Amino acid sequence: MKRVALIDLGSNSVRFVISEITESGSYRLVYQQKESIRLSEGMWTNQMLTKSAMDRAIKTMKALAHMAKAMEVTEVYGIATAAVRLANNGDEFIHRVYTETGISLRAINGEEEAYLGYLGVVNTIGLDDFIVFDLGGASIEISLIQNRELKKSVSLPMGALVMTGQFQSGQEFTPEEYHSMISHIQHVLHRESWLRNAKLPLIGIGGTARNIAKMDQREKNYPIPRLHNYKVKKASIEELFTKIKETPRGERKKISGLSSERADIIVAGMAIIVELMEFTKASAMIVSGCGLREGLFFQYYGQHYLKNQGMIDDIVTHSTLNILRAFTPHDVEHAQYISGLADILRKQWKSIMPKGDRLKIVLKVAALLHDLGKQINYYSHARHSAYMIINSNIYGLSHREQLISAFVAAFSHGVNSKFLKQSPYLSILKDGDRDIINKLSFPLALAEAFDESHERTIRSIQSHIGEKRIDVYVEVQALSHVSMMDLAIEKLKKQCKKEFRRELVVHWKLG
Repeated sequence: MKRVALIDLGSNSVRFVISEITESGSYRLVYQQKESIRLSEGMWTNQMLTKSAMDRAIKTMKALAHMAKAMEVTEVYGIATAAVRLANNGDEFIHRVYTETGISLRAINGEEEAYLGYLGVVNTIGLDDFIVFDLGGASIEISLIQNRELKKSVSLPMGALVMTGQFQSGQEFTPEEYHSMISHIQHVLHRESWLRNAKLPLIGIGGTARNIAKMDQREKNYPIPRLHNYKVKKASIEELFTKIKETPRGERKKISGLSSERADIIVAGMAIIVELMEFTKASAMIVSGCGLREGLFFQYYGQHYLKNQGMIDDIVTHSTLNILRAFTPHDVEHAQYISGLADILRKQWKSIMPKGDRLKIVLKVAALLHDLGKQINYYSHARHSAYMIINSNIYGLSHREQLISAFVAAFSHGVNSKFLKQSPYLSILKDGDRDIINKLSFPLALAEAFDESHERTIRSIQSHIGEKRIDVYVEVQALSHVSMMDLAIEKLKKQCKKEFRRELVVHWKLG
């Protein structure tokens, strides 16, 4: 097992994460810290990092170096972005960081910054074609992704901190200053003709994007606090922006979801995003909680564990198996076996199962993680499995799909409808989702019954769907295993009658 620390020193803040990687290759975040240091503050008149800004950064980096040592980190990788690479004394600052903290920083160019942001998104959000932007304090990196490949990227020298410092002279923007900033943003964007009217999903990385999502979630009383893969419609962003602009700077800190340390630069940050949405004709912004740091991790992980540059082909399966290996490394084969049986049954029962191309993936996640809750308490593990699935980093699923997977896993263990009715997440589900959960959980429950002893004895399954009954012909390695399976299946017959209005009959055959 090893622990790897990653440091992202930006223009506005520094982010520090420690990930633990086990011998099986599973990984998990074990620590993170974010500090606002305003490294680029005051540097734009002469392109020099100020002494006070560098002192703030050094003080924070010393604390991070101590934390890395205390948590027994084996490797530390640090990168610095726009402020350091654009400052005339950037190299001097990097040398000072190493001398005073022992941390080796590397200033990356805009192209690499955009690439790492792309890696962080493409490996955690299940889209093939999109535009991704990473808005920081001093710059914005924008990339065009087609068929999951990075086709074009640009780093533009406008960020929330820079625009505020360049155009705002007092505590608030005057109308003239605001219009001057908007004109500048539009002028910079219009040079990038490849972005005009792209009409692709727009994915946002960075503190401003996350704050927009937080404010929107608070406005809507959204029950899941997770920001990653959360979609905010353009109209909602514009409403929030109007509210922000009309609220005096001193009062903005009271706006629910808005970080107090971002209240003074949020106007400029949101202005950039709103203009980018207008320029690309995006109808919404999908917020990514994963960006440069995650991209840096995937790059490291790919080189050391996947023998590639950090690209993951099937992000849903990869992230689900990562969770499974982290919590129940000894049950991976059983979980994969159950998942395979459940998918066979889903296909054979297609005529009476709910329709939807994505339901195969939803069932797969539920099947792989159905026993996760046993790590907390065996007797109520169905509920705990649901909670852990809902709150795990399963990438490539929407929030709604992840909820359905969680409830499918719980219902496959016999959790009653009261559990769903009392759930705080009901507002996210759509009409008909309850029927999907009830029906999709049955192939998983039957698959579990077929491997009650965890011996993996099933050779083949064939189903015949009739008008009044479902006949399932099962070939097993030994008939001695059937008695345990029969006991488990007997408990499911009432549920089958209720959900599918058919009698379940299982026929055993020695193979």
